[in-house]
Amino acid sequence: MPLSDTEIPPFRTVAIVGLGLLGASLGLALRGKNVTRIGWTRKEEALDKALADGVIDRGGCDLAKLLPEADITVLCLPVSQIVSYCREFARHWRPGSIVTDIASVKECIVEAAAPVLAAHNVHFIGSHPMAGSEKSGIAAARIDLYKGASVFITPQPASVSDALLSVKKLWELAGAQTMTISAAEHDTLVAHTSHLPHFLAAVLARTVLSGEQTPMRQLGCAGGFRDTTRIASSNPVMWREIIAANRAAVLQALKEFEANLSQLRQYLENGDYDKLQNNFEQAKELRDSWFHSKYDKYP
Repeated sequence: MPLSDTEIPPFRTVAIVGLGLLGASLGLALRGKNVTRIGWTRKEEALDKALADGVIDRGGCDLAKLLPEADITVLCLPVSQIVSYCREFARHWRPGSIVTDIASVKECIVEAAAPVLAAHNVHFIGSHPMAGSEKSGIAAARIDLYKGASVFITPQPASVSDALLSVKKLWELAGAQTMTISAAEHDTLVAHTSHLPHFLAAVLARTVLSGEQTPMRQLGCAGGFRDTTRIASSNPVMWREIIAANRAAVLQALKEFEANLSQLRQYLENGDYDKLQNNFEQAKELRDSWFHSKYDKYP
């Protein structure tokens, strides 16, 4: 059950490392929730904005000085940086404290980061909020980004139960719903639900908006094209890192998609429009059912 605003969470100080879209939105969501929010970013101007906008209570650009204060730390960093930060700053966390992250791949991070921190009696529990935007940076932060969002938490068999509980409570405090799964299960899941859609959006954008007919095609693109290609506007460097870190699972998801696309193409080539319609109807039912179950309870 999510904590109410008046309940006291099992931690008092939350360090948010990285104040981009996800980190800053977490800071906003935790405002007024009986925790002290401390934040780190490399840039002084970003830190000033975070303080001015109420994203954090205090912060700084010297991470080694901030980490000893934290009961729980959330690493809101690119996939490629999370493990290296754990290695570099492991000795600065207070023994018994907890570290989690927001990366969209888990197995490679959990397997590398958990033992590094465990050597210093620091608990690492991976997590991944299914929330975000094609926009980035602190200016895009939203207080409701995590409201109703699913957050996958990926403990290891040796994870301490109190640390797992604290990570769950952190995300519930931000308005999210938590689910515990293995890191391997998570990576297979998001290859289908998050990483594959980015591939499709990128391919669709390039197919439609490149070539000699681009000016006229741009005129012909409306809401449907905008919605299905939205995430193609996301950071390409970030997505390169994500896809590379989850390569095997993404390849399998692409294989499944290609089989479905090939079937639709075959129906069209054969003029089998009844089967084509049935396929569209199944897709509509599946999508409508998912949408209503996820969003009807959050007006």
